[in-house]
Amino acid sequence: MTPIEEELRATFERHEALTPAVGPVRAGIEVASVRARRRRLIRRATGAAVAVLMAGSAVPVILDRWHHGSSPSVPTAEFLAAEPAPAGPLDVLLLGSDNRLRWPDRNRRADTVMIIHVPTDRTRAYLVSLPRDGEVKLPGGARSKLSETLLSGGPELTGKAVSELTGVTFDATVTVDFRALRAVTAAVGGVRVCLPQAIKSVHNDKTYPKGCQQLTADDVGPVLQARYGLRNGSYDRDRNTQLFLRALAGKLAADGTVTDPARVHALFTAARDGLEITGDPAALLRVAGSLNSPGSPIGISERTFHGMANGREQIYARVGPSLYTALRDDTLAAWIAANPAYIVK
Repeated sequence: MTPIEEELRATFERHEALTPAVGPVRAGIEVASVRARRRRLIRRATGAAVAVLMAGSAVPVILDRWHHGSSPSVPTAEFLAAEPAPAGPLDVLLLGSDNRLRWPDRNRRADTVMIIHVPTDRTRAYLVSLPRDGEVKLPGGARSKLSETLLSGGPELTGKAVSELTGVTFDATVTVDFRALRAVTAAVGGVRVCLPQAIKSVHNDKTYPKGCQQLTADDVGPVLQARYGLRNGSYDRDRNTQLFLRALAGKLAADGTVTDPARVHALFTAARDGLEITGDPAALLRVAGSLNSPGSPIGISERTFHGMANGREQIYARVGPSLYTALRDDTLAAWIAANPAYIVK
């Protein structure tokens, strides 16, 4: 043994008493590992909540059908049943990002901005579209187009701008891009959508006729991004987006997907790469699972352009204050009865 090796051995022997016991260290490592797995589970369950809510749908989760030992991306019964579904209304801000390849992930514009409102009575979900080119007030007093807030400050800035406009405090903000919508559409075998007018897409040079037709994953982007040639431009695009989400929700409810954990898991796994969320995913799942009519969301959309002196658009110029009050007071059903022209049909 060399002198250096002898010195090292002696040093180790002198400090051996300071070495921590193996048991507590191992236990700490195991706790950290469990926490890491739990964080991964929450992120993946987040995708589940988003997929449910972006369709205005619900998964009536059958808790006793989730088992230990399942794929780690499937929420366990304990995870979902840790607390009862939150009481009161739920408001989620849904952002449809274009996420085009020429921009980094952060630099996205919001093609779709929608409020998903679930009332206290859980009768059904409401989808409230906000015009993407409408003017909103930013923190500090500056003003911007709604669609550009995602580009300049991400989902957080968009959420603050919509809260400033409506007075609604959001329980979660969900960002979904066309990767997720294409993946979900492929996973369910296509979605049958009834278009109120023909669409000539500039993305694939294909014409989609007026009427009911089956849309594949490849059709999602061309149809939902189309606005040129439509009678009311981006307003008709918002309505087409709502019609697609309603049709998807109806299919998930009708074909048994929402009651089959294996199929739900496959759907969430397909969609999660194009999803982001802030909020409590477990709470979102529990609220979504409590909806009475998962396949029948009611859509609300602006009808026409309302110009401002600066050339921008005023959002819900005629009914904005009453609409926002109905959202805050959880009285949308009464508001719709008084304003039927704003219902998406």
